[in-house]
Amino acid sequence: MLVGLHTHTHPNSWDSFLKPDEAVERAAELGFDAIVLTEHDWAWDRDQLIELQKRHAGRVRVFAGMELNTEDGHVTCFGLHEYVFGMHRADELAGHVARVDGAMIANHPYRRQMPWRWDKEEDYAQALERAEANLMYRFVVGMEVINGRGTMKENGFSSVLGRSMGFPGTAADDCHELKDIGRVGTWFEADITTERELIEALRSGRYWPLDLSKGEKIADPQYHDLPSDLEQRWAELAETRRRRALEGAPEFRGRPAEHPHVRELAEGQHAHHG
Repeated sequence: MLVGLHTHTHPNSWDSFLKPDEAVERAAELGFDAIVLTEHDWAWDRDQLIELQKRHAGRVRVFAGMELNTEDGHVTCFGLHEYVFGMHRADELAGHVARVDGAMIANHPYRRQMPWRWDKEEDYAQALERAEANLMYRFVVGMEVINGRGTMKENGFSSVLGRSMGFPGTAADDCHELKDIGRVGTWFEADITTERELIEALRSGRYWPLDLSKGEKIADPQYHDLPSDLEQRWAELAETRRRRALEGAPEFRGRPAEHPHVRELAEGQHAHHG
């Protein structure tokens, strides 16, 4: 199924011009099976979300998450439905997500990490190395490797980073206007009907980022269509994660075992590909 994982609506996100019903209706028109409303540092009211879901029942499934602005970058949290002071610190945020048995995805990792210009190839390589040391990546289960508002170069950086770290990749429109919807999306193997199923699907790593424009958002053709060797690609990502864990890569140093969303990622990938 095709899911839009990163959507901002007005007035709940201050920088969005997109009304919730407009976003959901447009997603349905474009063939999305589900859309996730992820407001900036703000949680949807449960009753309002239920009313929105009812209005669009039978056309597209509607979920709500939160995009948090942390000192280490933006991250979408699933299962979290309140903002608490201190969530700007990734480790504290991860504790809150763990308490609700949720999951986190690192958003547009090119921001503040990709060099705007570089004179030598080693400058780019060094930027990737610095990005890998981002402390927030200890807590996420996946990485947004294609952002609908990112440039080809920016998404290229994100995809190289995600692949080198072995993270399952997502693609999300990061919608703020109606025209933003439908550029990219994430395909999930699972049929997701509830928030809990969405969290479990994210933990499983069994999804694939798609550039629905087939080349306008990222040059790498493996993201233009669903690969025929998807099982092999998932296995390769999982193997990279296991290798990095054994090598003591930055995202595994001091990785707290008490966080269920972190623990589930390793166990889930071992179960599928071990």
